Amino acid sequence: MNLLRINNLNKTFGGNVLFDNISLEINSNEKVALIGRNGVGKTTLIKMILNEITPDSGEIFIFRQAKVGYLSQKIIESTENTLIDECLIPFKDIIRIEKELHQLALNLESDHSELALKRYSDKEHEFLINGGYDYLTKVDMLLTRFGFKKEEYERIIESFSGGEKTRIAFAKLLMLEPDLLILDEPTNHMDIEIIEWLEDYLKSYRGAVLIITHDKYFINKVVRKIYEIDNQSIEVYHGNYDEYEVEKINRYDLLLKKYEKQQKQIAHLQSFVDRFRYKATKAKSAQDRIKKINRIDRIELPNRTTNHLNINFKTKRPTNAYILELNDLSIGYDKPLISNINMKMRGFEKVGIIGNNGTGKTTLIKTFLGEVLPLSGEYNFLKEMKIGYFDQNLSNFNPDLTLMETIHGIYPSKTLYEVRSDLAKVEFTGEDVFKKVKVLSGGELVKLQILLLMLSRPDILILDEPTNHLDIDSKNVIEDIFDEYDGPIIFISHDRYFINKVASKIIKLDTEAHIYEGNYEEYLKYLEKQETSKEKIKQRPKNLFEYNEKIKKKLSKQISDLEVDLKELHQSLFLSDIYTDVEKYRSQEQVIKEKEEELESLYLKMEELDILE
Repeated sequence: MNLLRINNLNKTFGGNVLFDNISLEINSNEKVALIGRNGVGKTTLIKMILNEITPDSGEIFIFRQAKVGYLSQKIIESTENTLIDECLIPFKDIIRIEKELHQLALNLESDHSELALKRYSDKEHEFLINGGYDYLTKVDMLLTRFGFKKEEYERIIESFSGGEKTRIAFAKLLMLEPDLLILDEPTNHMDIEIIEWLEDYLKSYRGAVLIITHDKYFINKVVRKIYEIDNQSIEVYHGNYDEYEVEKINRYDLLLKKYEKQQKQIAHLQSFVDRFRYKATKAKSAQDRIKKINRIDRIELPNRTTNHLNINFKTKRPTNAYILELNDLSIGYDKPLISNINMKMRGFEKVGIIGNNGTGKTTLIKTFLGEVLPLSGEYNFLKEMKIGYFDQNLSNFNPDLTLMETIHGIYPSKTLYEVRSDLAKVEFTGEDVFKKVKVLSGGELVKLQILLLMLSRPDILILDEPTNHLDIDSKNVIEDIFDEYDGPIIFISHDRYFINKVASKIIKLDTEAHIYEGNYEEYLKYLEKQETSKEKIKQRPKNLFEYNEKIKKKLSKQISDLEVDLKELHQSLFLSDIYTDVEKYRSQEQVIKEKEEELESLYLKMEELDILE
């Protein structure tokens, strides 16, 4: 069933066409990604769906009063509320019913009439079907998954950081359970563990989900349908990101064949026209072919890629020897964040550092950079290494300088032509070179910083979140650049696709440092294998007595639950709507009989276990 449909949408900004007759649809339970380069209009399209921007023409239908939820801090009604009070707002109707149910229970202490009992029974049924018995569990589960502790429940929301407020808004949005959930870059500034839980949650989410994201790993895990905006139009692809990439290449190849065939047809017609246009006996035929050429619906061949970064990192001294050694290294400030880290790194290895926020990832690389002193132990670069550092804050530029001035200031011996050539390698061409740094987007700043890394010709790269602020096309190029780099890299990243493609070793930080050989997929396989081994050990009974006790404990729980059920079933026979209806009464008696037989069978199993012992 359709939840959302867009027909022939058009939008122009400042004389520039943003959308030209685009259409899309989202059905119930579909998990959909909206992708495209930065600036193509993804967020604008979302704002049109939310009725915050009006299209020039076209139609947007949201069917059957479907409830649409959008991730933003506007979901928080008041920052003066405590965390728990704000998160209970979506359940205000359930809380009202709960209060009414409590009052009816108090009334039953003095009023034992059938009417009072029926009122209580009806209200309890209403409470049950509205999720009354599990709403607090749901609040606890979502807040815990988003990294909040019980002791924070009574904190005023204003006291939380901006990132924490976003996570509160996200948790509350999931509590609201809209029919269509719209998420704009949901993985930004989230720990990998939260992202992985969120992927599983969204896959099984009962409503539809529309996601704007540049996280390819996230798309692969959650999405089965992709809309790509490019050149004012939109294309739909079915499947995850990997399947989208294959299909996009196939479509391009097919379009290329059609284009080449059409070009041959046009060339053949034009050749006839050129030869006979001015020959009296063939002039009419030539004119017919001119008309035929003009009637042809020309196939526009899109660029296969929109990125033309031409960066080529080369190390001075690539080596297989060890270049870095960590011996019982403890890092931190007043007290250790991580203690006793031991690792050796070779001159070709690419080490990815992962872990939740606050576990010490940035502190570790600042220690390597000499900005933070070790608390104990040591780290040694075993040869002199020129470090190229990528700072995720992108703050090491003078904002008032132009791009030309920035590069020329660092490399004054370069000619202006050489500076222009360097900037062109990261797509700054023409008048772009006179842009001031302060007007650059996050993605443009990333490209500028990577260019400076390349020009410095470092022996080792230390990168802090190098793919932040980048769209998918730019990420693809950056992944290829660092994958092909033949020197050593130490990097921090939450981008699992980047980690998987680039890393050859992973350091996972939590309360201690864990070292894993391989990329991200190999790391996950290792964890899965470890978990399976632990489960087998956990499930393996030490002896027959222990095994029997385990079974008896399970049987006792089943017997106890059945006895409670039978007690309630027997009591229900005295309800007027049961004993006044013969069919209902007999049906209830049959259920009681089956439950009693099941109970007897459980008692027999318990006796057999006693005999065995």
